[in-house]
Amino acid sequence: MTLFLILRSNVLNIRVLSARRWLLSASAILVLLVVAACGPAPLGTGWPSVSLIKSVCGDTSSLNVMISYMDRIVQVNPADGKSSPLLNSDCEPRPPESDGKPRVWDFRPSGGKQFYTTPLLLQDNTLLVIANDQHIFRIDATTARAEDADGAAIDGRTGHAVTDLAVSDDLIYVGLSAKDVVALERDTLDVRWTFETEHGVWGKPLLQDGVLYFSSLDHYLYAVDAELGELKWKLDLEGAVTGMPLYANDRLYIGSFARKLFEISLDGEIVNQYSTVDWVWGTPTIQDDILYFADLGGYVYALDTAANLSEVWKQQVATRAIRPSPLVTGDTLIVVSRDHKIYWRNRADGSPILDAEGNPLVRELQGEILSDILLVQPEDGVNITKPYIIVSTTSPSQLLAAYTLDNGESKWSYSYQ
Repeated sequence: MTLFLILRSNVLNIRVLSARRWLLSASAILVLLVVAACGPAPLGTGWPSVSLIKSVCGDTSSLNVMISYMDRIVQVNPADGKSSPLLNSDCEPRPPESDGKPRVWDFRPSGGKQFYTTPLLLQDNTLLVIANDQHIFRIDATTARAEDADGAAIDGRTGHAVTDLAVSDDLIYVGLSAKDVVALERDTLDVRWTFETEHGVWGKPLLQDGVLYFSSLDHYLYAVDAELGELKWKLDLEGAVTGMPLYANDRLYIGSFARKLFEISLDGEIVNQYSTVDWVWGTPTIQDDILYFADLGGYVYALDTAANLSEVWKQQVATRAIRPSPLVTGDTLIVVSRDHKIYWRNRADGSPILDAEGNPLVRELQGEILSDILLVQPEDGVNITKPYIIVSTTSPSQLLAAYTLDNGESKWSYSYQ
């Protein structure tokens, strides 16, 4: 009952919530929402943020997996899952520790900072990342050193940040988990403008053609002038919204906790909508005008955007919630779930892809999988002969795992050292 009351007062606007929705309020996904909306995220309440970072040092460039989770940010070689060596300013590996242990790229500031967001690589080989306590760090992508060891606080604001930063040529856009979006001067981190929302912003803002689009737990999708912070329009999506909108074909696509997926015009009008079985958290993906997305009931959907979001197929793939976006490549669709599993599916109809023994191709990991899937191609300059997928779990003993895209062969696993 305590969770019910906290959720009611701090996370979801209850004016349109049905009794059926309240029956689901004790789910672990909402525990994450409640804890992070009301206070700092302790261990186990966030999930890793993983991305591919191509950094340049001297005349060479390298592609690494970057993982932000708990008290550190690290880089991992996508070919073998080993920690990336730490380089000096001359782009040479630094000497090993006194005990012979190699020095690796590992950013761990003091003060108990926690990281759950993806660093942005800026043009000057600087990584920009925000900690859960809203302190922003500029980190040298080669040496893993921060300009300010404590990070820069946002002037006049306290609280927490759980979503990725967005940037323009001169501004940094920060969604805050309690409420509001703040635009900071890129060079000085001074506040340019603040746009007020009724509840927290959990989805990364989308910057498109001078307009900043972002969703909120207050049920609204907002469109704001990116330079001035002035409202252009807002649209009620009937339930809390946690995802970043997808921009495609001059439309926005986004799901909400109203159990709906919306197609929205750039003027803020709902063009089409589709009802889902459960709440939609993640951002959809699109290929050849077919929209793919998942819900927290383990269902995956394919909708035809050229035919008013008509259903191409719908399949219950997982036994628990699917938070991340599906990975769609060629004829293959891959989803990951809180049930610790990776599922390979045929893109055309959602049916299982079969392994050599004729069984559905599924791989089980040690922890819940809440982060997006990475696809690494051999042509990226990585020493692999075929494409890999890389997934992350919430288990420190298996933070990353790599599998071949075609047949799910396990290639490596990584844990914090």
